[in-house]
Amino acid sequence: MMYRLFLLFLLILPSSLTHALSWKDVWLTPDQQAEKMMEKGRFKQAENTFKRKDWSAAAAYRSGNYEQAAQWFGEQRSVEGYYNQGNALAHMGKYEEALQAYDKALNIEPDHQDALYNRKIVVDLLNKEKEKKKQEEQQDKQQQDKQQQDKQQQDKQQQDKQQQDRQQQDKQQQDKQQQDKQQQDKQQQDKQQQDKQQQDKQQQDKQQQDKQQQDKPLKNTMNQVATQSAAEREKQQAKEQWLRVIPDDPGGLMREKFLRDHLRRQRGWYQ
Repeated sequence: MMYRLFLLFLLILPSSLTHALSWKDVWLTPDQQAEKMMEKGRFKQAENTFKRKDWSAAAAYRSGNYEQAAQWFGEQRSVEGYYNQGNALAHMGKYEEALQAYDKALNIEPDHQDALYNRKIVVDLLNKEKEKKKQEEQQDKQQQDKQQQDKQQQDKQQQDKQQQDRQQQDKQQQDKQQQDKQQQDKQQQDKQQQDKQQQDKQQQDKQQQDKQQQDKPLKNTMNQVATQSAAEREKQQAKEQWLRVIPDDPGGLMREKFLRDHLRRQRGWYQ
């Protein structure tokens, strides 16, 4: 099928050009020179040498200059011209325009078999191209949808991560605030305890000072009592000594008198 397609896409040469192959004139015209170039495969040079547009179109087609060939073939306004124009357009992938060219040829000659066959091939190519384009568009859409889904998933993952980060930061901040509050409470409790200990110590010191102050008169009194007791014992002993040296006095008057005198001399101990 492709071999037949290749053959049918070859142009139909103008009849006058085929007759020119038998000319054996030493002096060749430009068209004859261009024909010799065609025989040697110098199509581009022949394209620029031919004077006739139908021959130049054939050379352009053989050289691969399908756009120029399609233009020149269309200017012929003949069955072969439109047919060859359709082939040139088909080579360029312009299938819609190629069908229009084949239809022009078939309007002139409805039974043109090559035009009918090539038109069918181009229709198949056009349908395949449309199907391929549709598949490509579908694939592109699927790819775009997948990219969009991937992006949405990435965005969601990023949002989830940002939310987790915010929650973690909030928790860390709450934990820090709680730790700071606990530390402040502990410092306050420690300070209150220190203040209480200091107050207790001050109160104890004051109580001790008050007790010492209260105990001081008692101690002085006890010291005085002790001193007086010692003095009393000394006076008693002195009294007894005096009594032993005084002569016996049945009435005790002399003894008592001497004792009073002695005590006065001893700084008034006896009252």
